[in-house]
Amino acid sequence: MKTLTIIFDMPLRHSELSQFRGAIVAAIPSSNILFHNHNGTTLRYAYPLIQYKRIEGKAAIVCIGEGVEAISEFLTRADFNIMLGTRKVALRIERIDAEEVDIGEALPPITYCLNNWLALNENNYRKFQAIDSIAERIQMLERILAGNILSMLKGLNIRIDFRLQPIITDYTANRTAIYKGVRLTSLNITFKANILLPEYIGLGKHSSMGTGVLTKKKPNNQ
Repeated sequence: MKTLTIIFDMPLRHSELSQFRGAIVAAIPSSNILFHNHNGTTLRYAYPLIQYKRIEGKAAIVCIGEGVEAISEFLTRADFNIMLGTRKVALRIERIDAEEVDIGEALPPITYCLNNWLALNENNYRKFQAIDSIAERIQMLERILAGNILSMLKGLNIRIDFRLQPIITDYTANRTAIYKGVRLTSLNITFKANILLPEYIGLGKHSSMGTGVLTKKKPNNQ
């Protein structure tokens, strides 16, 4: 899996991610569907290959697979003077990180952090709250997490020949928020998984818009 992460020297609030995406889409000459996942009449329901993030408090774009090739249009032809809401911003690239990961079984398992993960919609949040056992709550989240990872791999036409076994070691619930009219609760989790994955990719709902950002846990955070 090829990924390219572009981090800009521009502070960005999470609430500004939608404006940031709109500004990037407006800045490119073509209407490449990978940048916005819709063509005006239909939606692209596949895993998003261009994702808009807030990394280290700054605006960022994460490109995956075909998205790596598509982003060249932005880098070579786009107008870097964008409108973010009502203010004009001159985008400056702070750094570009390229990564190519052979997706496969990781032994021993790798420890990851997943921030602002939308695992629980309104319905399964009620089910989650009704579970008294912490162990059973974690098991429910682990099943959802495994499904999110496998769904992401399927969307990238990647098949694995081993059983995926994520183990959540810690989680905290964030405030409930409204996403497209639906009340959702996001989680920050730490988990171990027997699979090698690239950093900054998104997992779960609305991963194209800064939720479910995956990073490897650094030793000094342990």
